[in-house]
Amino acid sequence: MRYIYKKIFLYLNDLNLNYIFNFYNIFTFFIKTIIISLILLGFSIIPKEKKIFFNQCFNLIKNNQLINNSQENIILKKNKKINAQCNKDSKIIKNESNLMPYLPNNTFFKKIIYIKKNSNFFQSALESGLNFSDIQTVIKAIEWQISFRKINANSIFNLIFLKTKKNLNILEAIKLNNIGKTYYAIRAINGNFYDINGCNKSTMVMNFSFLKKYRVSSSFNLHRIHPITHRISRHLGIDLAMPKGTLVLATSNGKIIKTGFNQIAGFYIVLKNLNQYITKYMHLKKILVQVGQDIKINQKIALSGNSGRTTGPHLHYEIWIKKHAINPIYARSNFIEPLTHKELISYLKMSKIILSKLK
Repeated sequence: MRYIYKKIFLYLNDLNLNYIFNFYNIFTFFIKTIIISLILLGFSIIPKEKKIFFNQCFNLIKNNQLINNSQENIILKKNKKINAQCNKDSKIIKNESNLMPYLPNNTFFKKIIYIKKNSNFFQSALESGLNFSDIQTVIKAIEWQISFRKINANSIFNLIFLKTKKNLNILEAIKLNNIGKTYYAIRAINGNFYDINGCNKSTMVMNFSFLKKYRVSSSFNLHRIHPITHRISRHLGIDLAMPKGTLVLATSNGKIIKTGFNQIAGFYIVLKNLNQYITKYMHLKKILVQVGQDIKINQKIALSGNSGRTTGPHLHYEIWIKKHAINPIYARSNFIEPLTHKELISYLKMSKIILSKLK
């Protein structure tokens, strides 16, 4: 070994150190360039709607303080001994043929969470063995029915999870008993949660059924080359290839705050939802509503057309949240879609079975 070390030392002495230093500087510059490029790409690639959604998902407030991942890890380490005891509150449920017919050969388990005195849902859920992601899913699934600040001690959560082959937990149903009242949230086949009647009264309800009916002829693009001007101009919505005169339905509840005409948008409508998000409809043939009018979801508001600066008949559709335009294609993660008639029939059959397991 000493002989090998001597050889290496002599070899290094024979090298010109200037070359080594030059190589080091070039290599360092190359790495820094890659890191800076990735950061810049990250800002441009991630759309604003996803940033908004990420912020909503990872901000969980406890005692008016944000709980981050490092704090969660500390709590989990403290609760390792408790988790073993809490496994007694879990019960395996066999996937009967009529329970989840679209999820065969999977394991379901029931988890019970008791809200103790001088505690809250977050702490109690961690002590029961749930991880941060599972807790976050529970909150999002039922917060449209009850504020978690109003959940008192002695409340009981009955949860049903699907255990995937990759050992992940997928929340399927919730039953909450709180101060004499019972709340339910059951996952439908579309991934959203509804009550026992198949309804979700969240103010973020949106109907995206038109996305399945019509072809997107031009996508959301912040650097699009305009087909008429041939200049780069932001396309803050999507174009749906609708035949001229097609009925345009409101995608949400709200109030008409503006209608009008200009050379670019043609005839247009701006609809403001009670939750402060805005939808815009452009290039219309005829407007069927008036400013100040209250609108219900799926209400007829216009006829599609070819007005304004266009290359053909279509509907230009935009969604704005907190003064930021978001891509309607990816906006579905932020909103709840009402069940179709077929989905509702299937949901009601499945929910009866799940309810029996939640008792």
